[in-house]
Formats: sequence, C-alpha cells, structure tokens
Amino acid sequence: MEIDLGANAFGIDFHPSTNLVAAGLIDGHLHLYRYDSESSLVRERKVRAHKESCRAVRFIDDGQRIVTASADCSIVATDVETGANVARLENAHEEAVNTLINVTETTIASGDDKGCVKIWDTRQRSCSHEFNAHEDYISGMTFASDSMKLVATSGDGTLSVCNLRTSKVQSQSEFSEDELLSVVIMKNGRKVICGTQNGTLLLYSWGFFKDCSDRFVDLAPNSVDTLLKLDEDRVITGCDNGILSLVGILPNRIIQPIGSHDFPIEDLALSHDNKFLGSTAHDSMLKLWDLEEILQGSNGKSGNTSGAAEDSDSDNDGMDLDDGPFKSSKGNKKKTKSRSNLPASTDNFFADL
Repeated sequence: MEIDLGANAFGIDFHPSTNLVAAGLIDGHLHLYRYDSESSLVRERKVRAHKESCRAVRFIDDGQRIVTASADCSIVATDVETGANVARLENAHEEAVNTLINVTETTIASGDDKGCVKIWDTRQRSCSHEFNAHEDYISGMTFASDSMKLVATSGDGTLSVCNLRTSKVQSQSEFSEDELLSVVIMKNGRKVICGTQNGTLLLYSWGFFKDCSDRFVDLAPNSVDTLLKLDEDRVITGCDNGILSLVGILPNRIIQPIGSHDFPIEDLALSHDNKFLGSTAHDSMLKLWDLEEILQGSNGKSGNTSGAAEDSDSDNDGMDLDDGPFKSSKGNKKKTKSRSNLPASTDNFFADL
C-alpha cells in the first residue's frame, strides 16, 4: 500500500504497539497514518512541527509521544492522541539536526550537520552527554545496549564509538575512501555494517574499528543511503537508484529485491510486528511493503555471494576499544564537552510547555 504525502519525507517511524506510522516532511509537517492489511493508509493527523524541514522522527514513551528533529536546529515532542506540541527546544544543536534514535526507554540520541552527537534524558528532561568526534554531518547512529555504546557514522568518512558510561569517545575508525551514510549492528553484536556513498558495504568487527574486516561491493555504484536490520543475518538496503534489497551478511550476498521507488530512498522502518516495511524516497511517496508475502521462500534462495564465506573475527589490527583513551585520527584531538559548559537552554528539553 502507498500514499502520496504531498512532499518528500525525510524520516519515518512505526508506533511500538499499534498500527500507526509517522512521517516527517521537508516542509516541516508531521503526518500520522493508520494502516492495516485490508485497507489503504488513512491520515489521522497533520501537524506543523517545525519551521524548516523535519529530518527525523521517533516514537517515545511507549508511543505516547513523537519526537522530531529539524533543519531549524530544534527538537520537538508531539502528543500522539491530541497532536499538541508538548515540548520544544529551539536550540537543541548549533547546526541542523539530521538524525534521531531511541537509546533506552528514557533516552534518545540526536546528531547534527556539524558532527555533534547529544544524548537526551527524557526522565531528567536534560541533555546528559555531548560527543564531538566528527568534522562533518552525522549520517547514522545505532546503539549497543549491552555495552552502553553508541556507534555513529559521518560524512567525514569515519565511524565513532561513544561510551555512555564514561562519557568518552572510545574509538574511531581511520578515514574510509568515501562518506559513511548508514550503520547497523549485526551478528549478535559482533559486526558493524556501514553503507557508503560508492555503494560498498563496510564490515567492522566489534572492538576492531580502525579498519574494516570485509567489504561487499555488489550494490555499487549506487550509494547505500539507509540500512535497516531485519535479523542477525539479513539487512535491508535502500539505495539512490530507488531499489530496496534484502542482503545477507557473512556470507555476503544479495538475497532478493524487495521493492522500489522512482527516486533515491530516504528512510526505512519496520512495523511493531515486523509484518510491514515502510519506505520513503524523494518521490513524496510513503510505501508499506508486506514482508511476510515478499520474503516467503527467500531463505531458500542463494543469491550472489561475495566476500567472506563465513562469519570470521580473525582481525589482527589489535583491540582498540578498551585499552586506553581515544585518540582522533584527524590530527587535532577532539574532546567530549562537559555538561557544565553547555548553554542553559539545553537543560529543559522535555519540560512541558
């Protein structure tokens, strides 16, 4: 099923327990749609959340609120039931906010166009951490809950690992040949997969982040703009040719195409029951794909195998995660800012209006 949003959507997210999907649009509007397998998408709500483009969307508080981030540097919380603006931080970042992810039940992370990552505590209603490891925009983030480490990718061509327990940037990769655009953690936490502008998937082994341990090139030359983890062995890729593909990791192979848009893919998300895949692109369309139907029998397909034939962690570049303080690969070392040095305006994000 699909619907024309009337404008390009930069971010989408599904409600954690009911059949609702939210989309953040280039014109600053937030749309909320109800869906089911028997009918089309029905718009429940339209809210002008931001003055400029809404770049990222996440449900929080068990789906009671939607948090959005914008090019106008603001982060806004909207009530799902009423559509009311319940919290607003006009200057969440110094630059446009590009990404949002849920970290824990009470924290979210945001990344901006300058390379800054912030962690927001929704319970204490404050910014608890700030990391400045990158020199260009934050393109993607993911979180390893067992070790409390956030992994971020950037347009500067590097990957960073931020430790929320120590409030330090614990590791950073060497520069890759191209921009890193997306990231997921797979293989039960042992592999970090990054999508790049030239279409190569870079595979890093956990704890060995200086250089990738494997490369998968079969998606090239189409940039891998977004990655969505389906399970520990399969990832869904969204590329600038508009194609959605199911890709196996170790062994590396394109298992099957899933669907397509007419323009580059912008964002992907899974419904709460993993039945539907949501996709947005530069064609202003929101599409929901029935994964159960599409993937039926896909496990029996061999696809095109490339790269390593099996899951191996035989890296020999040395553990770089826990053996000492982080040193930037960029010449000038960047330090994590202390919360005491942050402007007072960032201390009351989740305060009710």
